Amino acid sequence: MPRATYMPYPFQIVQTPKHIMVAYEFAGAARTIFMDKAPPSPTDSWMGHSVGRFEGDTLVVDVTSFTDQTWLDRAGNFHSDALHVIERYTPRSPDALTYTATIEDPKVFSRPWTISMPLYRRLEKNAQVLEFKCVEFAEELMYGHLRKQTGR
Repeated sequence: MPRATYMPYPFQIVQTPKHIMVAYEFAGAARTIFMDKAPPSPTDSWMGHSVGRFEGDTLVVDVTSFTDQTWLDRAGNFHSDALHVIERYTPRSPDALTYTATIEDPKVFSRPWTISMPLYRRLEKNAQVLEFKCVEFAEELMYGHLRKQTGR
């Protein structure tokens, strides 16, 4: 989080009165946003622990309890276990949301920083979230030949 949201793969949002579920195609990830009484986080996790509320028509999600073993992007920008993300999903039209994420991690960054982008509804007929097959060592297979060679 928020990497799974900004990757170029679809995701599906399902809302009930007490929870919002997000199923991501990327890496088969899923998350629950607690909208009612949120239990304490049982453990640190890849997607963190999400607690949501509405401020007007904006869904605000407070995400904590991340493992420090994930990256913020493919470049390897990292975070610590102190990562705290505040997400905002604001409707801008019937088929688009404005997504904003404020990232705070005092162990890694000198100050909070924010990303923002539009999220568009998939309009094609029968759009689906498909299974994402992650090939082990895919980046090594694709880019390993570019690795600096050391003398033998």
